[in-house]
Amino acid sequence: MNSATLVLSRPLEGKREFIEDYAKKAIKDSRQLILVLTDKNPEQIKKEMLDDKIFFKNLYFVDCYSSQNSEKIKDSENVRHVSGPLALNELSIAISDFGREFAKKEASYSVIFDSLSTLIIYSNAEAIARFLQILISKVKQLNGNILFTIEEGMHDEKAITAIEHFMDSIVKVKKGGNKVMASIKEAGKPERIEEIR
Repeated sequence: MNSATLVLSRPLEGKREFIEDYAKKAIKDSRQLILVLTDKNPEQIKKEMLDDKIFFKNLYFVDCYSSQNSEKIKDSENVRHVSGPLALNELSIAISDFGREFAKKEASYSVIFDSLSTLIIYSNAEAIARFLQILISKVKQLNGNILFTIEEGMHDEKAITAIEHFMDSIVKVKKGGNKVMASIKEAGKPERIEEIR
């Protein structure tokens, strides 16, 4: 089933480990993988993934970060650049363009959107919620799953609730000692706790 998931985590509390596991599963399942970046550039992420022994073939990027630091950037087959975190329409178009390419090949895909917190800092929660409603619908129509991350404790509770409204599942990730634990709520199912690492 195509789905939208929100991952909430405090900084350094296991979000990265959760994302890595999600990416590994998408790659293992031969899904195309789109990473939407708001705080790092594609080269940094590729290096981190290789350092963590995540080997990818079907990896694509929507980069909201690099254009803020450099004017000399160009799109490529696997990378679409967006002018910044306020360019919500550009962002939606870039993700949808990849989705349509995958649909032509009858390929399923996953999107990891890291992080909504950056968008909320630049915009406001209501605008982001409206953007998410449309984006999630487009991704699902094109046979995709989408996972969003958000920094817990940074935003107004009403803002989080508005965003949660559009999700099929909510995951809260926490580190305890050497373990990373996830509390998972899915529509119509009891909450469950899973050990991620």
